[in-house]
Amino acid sequence: MDIIDNPEAVESVQKRMTQRSILGLSDNLWRLALVVGVAQFSWSIWGWLFGIFLETIIEPWQMALTFFAGTLGMIVGFPVSGYIADMVGRKRTMAFSFIPLSIGLLMLALVPIWPLLPLAYGLASFGWSFVLIISKAVPADEIAADGGKNAARRFTMVLLPAFLVDGLSPAIASGFLIIGMTAKELLLMGAGGAIVAMIATMLFVKESLSVDIRNSAREGTKVPFRNLGRTFWILAAGMLPFMFAFNMALPFFGNLCVGEWGIAPATFGLTWSAFSLTSVLLMYAASGWTDRSVRGALLIGIIANALILIAFGLGSGVLMLFLFNIFWAVPIMFWIGAERTLIVRGVSNEMKGRALGFYFVIMHSTSLLAAPFGAYVWTTTGSLRILWVLAGVLGLGFSILLALALWLIGPGKAQGALESTKQSI
Repeated sequence: MDIIDNPEAVESVQKRMTQRSILGLSDNLWRLALVVGVAQFSWSIWGWLFGIFLETIIEPWQMALTFFAGTLGMIVGFPVSGYIADMVGRKRTMAFSFIPLSIGLLMLALVPIWPLLPLAYGLASFGWSFVLIISKAVPADEIAADGGKNAARRFTMVLLPAFLVDGLSPAIASGFLIIGMTAKELLLMGAGGAIVAMIATMLFVKESLSVDIRNSAREGTKVPFRNLGRTFWILAAGMLPFMFAFNMALPFFGNLCVGEWGIAPATFGLTWSAFSLTSVLLMYAASGWTDRSVRGALLIGIIANALILIAFGLGSGVLMLFLFNIFWAVPIMFWIGAERTLIVRGVSNEMKGRALGFYFVIMHSTSLLAAPFGAYVWTTTGSLRILWVLAGVLGLGFSILLALALWLIGPGKAQGALESTKQSI
């Protein structure tokens, strides 16, 4: 009998979760982490080059619509994946995710023409959103099972293989580009990686959600707006304005570096690798600090990200780009662990998947307006540097709203989050 239909087997897995760990992760979280690493390859081998690739075949407004379609695919995928994961389990939901992901990547590789580009990118993003939610939901299950110890560390460390792969993939892809491969061939490699990840999920990942919890999820409310709790909605309100500013600029990162910084695409790939590999080196220590002061880590991470946006708008040169990417890894690690810890604080076990899904719907929905607005600023001013500085300045201003939200949340204890530092930020 498959473990996902066997309550005793699920209980056995949950017991092993609390008995041993390596770098803060149980056996099952390491299995998940390795599969997510394979999935990350399917996205990273081409994703760092995507904006540059689009700029060679379509206009800026068409790029904005393509990014819009990708965001829309994720916005649809986040709640759907959270809902399915709570109802049928994490493993089956994860395995399904690679079907639309691989189909979308094949379409991008084989028919990269307007207007099919938005459809293909939206489909791939829909599948990728499932991977993003399950990579958060399984750690949330374990954190709830053992009282919330080291929540930020587990949410962060489960991404270690993904960040390692994300760091190596642009360097590998840059080498392929140097020897004559094209973006099409990188997309085909990504589609193949998605298929491998689907097989690995079925073979190695164990279900983390018990049958009882899934039954409770089926019997309860399907749209849990009233059951997500005070912390969830205050956090969402505090983060939403910053995410708008952040998403104004981020889709055009490659265009900024290759265009106005004058960096060769292959070199840009190496700087991307520097960011991800630095993240791998920092994440264990950074996640431990985050567990000691979750709210403080999130606020520091957000303020530092706003400053980084401004720095990218003003900087130049290969060395500076490497340095900025290396430094950027620090606040991103704080952001990841702290935000995910707070999202599931106080959310019941049968709703954690949906809570994660709805939160990221809210955050990514900002791109529906932010990316087109960013494209408008770029087109109007003729400068991506102005766009990045503007986004950073707005982000700094909006961090004040986040500070207020975190103060309202308070330091308290809840499922999935324990803050050992009790001072207000």
